[in-house]
Amino acid sequence: MSCSSIKNRFDQLKSQGNLNFHEAINLFTDLQGSLDAHRLELQELQKTGDQNRINHLQQHIHDGEQMLSELKDMSLH
Repeated sequence: MSCSSIKNRFDQLKSQGNLNFHEAINLFTDLQGSLDAHRLELQELQKTGDQNRINHLQQHIHDGEQMLSELKDMSLH
């Protein structure tokens, strides 16, 4: 699942009040995998020197890491 799809799913579940522990774990795992793939892609881009794509991907990774942090900081009620 792409980072944007994960973010949309997260926002949808959260706004509907349907973000449970199971869904949060699935989103977290999917997001970690997506970020790992982006980091590998970033390493390859750094070899080519395509600064526009590098900057875009770095921002994408930053946004994903923020969402991971938000998921980590969630508490159960």
